Amino acid sequence: MRISNLVLTVCVLLFAGCGRRDSSQQPLARIDDRTLTLEDVRARLDSSRGVTAAQVGEYARRWINDEILYREAVRRGLDNTETARVQLEDAHRQLAINALLQEEIYSDKLQASTAEEVSQYYGAHSKEFTYSGDVALVSYVLFRDRDAANAFRTSVLKGASWRQAVGQVLADPQQSPQILARIDSGYYTQSTLLPAELWRVAAASAKPETSFPIRTNEGSYVLIVWKFGRQGQVADFAYVENEIRSRLTIERRRRALTTLVETLRSKHAVELMLSDEADTSLSRSVK
Repeated sequence: MRISNLVLTVCVLLFAGCGRRDSSQQPLARIDDRTLTLEDVRARLDSSRGVTAAQVGEYARRWINDEILYREAVRRGLDNTETARVQLEDAHRQLAINALLQEEIYSDKLQASTAEEVSQYYGAHSKEFTYSGDVALVSYVLFRDRDAANAFRTSVLKGASWRQAVGQVLADPQQSPQILARIDSGYYTQSTLLPAELWRVAAASAKPETSFPIRTNEGSYVLIVWKFGRQGQVADFAYVENEIRSRLTIERRRRALTTLVETLRSKHAVELMLSDEADTSLSRSVK
């Protein structure tokens, strides 16, 4: 099979099945006595989001090139050199270690943190979490025209909560098409709250109040700033919750690794034969 025809073949295999019972066993490429199948490719690619024909075709082309180069290296005996054997052993050791760590340290069971754990961590370390720049906690609704935006603002001023006012518009078949976009309680900075007119209104807001309709090329926005945090201030819990969860996961993995190493170490006779003189001599040789 010519390499230039791989993509077409892959498309047929993936989406038409070539009329065979098991398309995954269909050959994609062949060099002498070795064959690459669709099943081989799927096993080596991340198929969690699906595998496209272009990805399979690219993999097959790369496989052909690698196989050609590998066979030439073997023909020259380069696979049996001392350097190759040492590197192969090192790679094998590292792959085995990675598999063990994936099973014991990086599994999903060590990632989850309870709401109480996250809250307690924030309480003990809140001063470590500050805004790197000004941050606004806002809600907004983008309306198709200004009249609909004014009607929504009037509803909030008359006593309806923001959520109630949004719900009323969405529940009205005549009014709901007026809403083009909406955000409820999102954190934004000057670089993320776009268009720029929105940030100007947010930065000038002294208290939570519904803005006048903000006319833009996209339509008319109505915005409310629930809270405005200045650079250097302690960040809200909600703003840093994901970061805290990441920290807790890292700490949990670090403790798990320490425990694993100590447990395994107790099963072996381990000696570290480094004296002060040896350590000094080693430091000099490294320099």
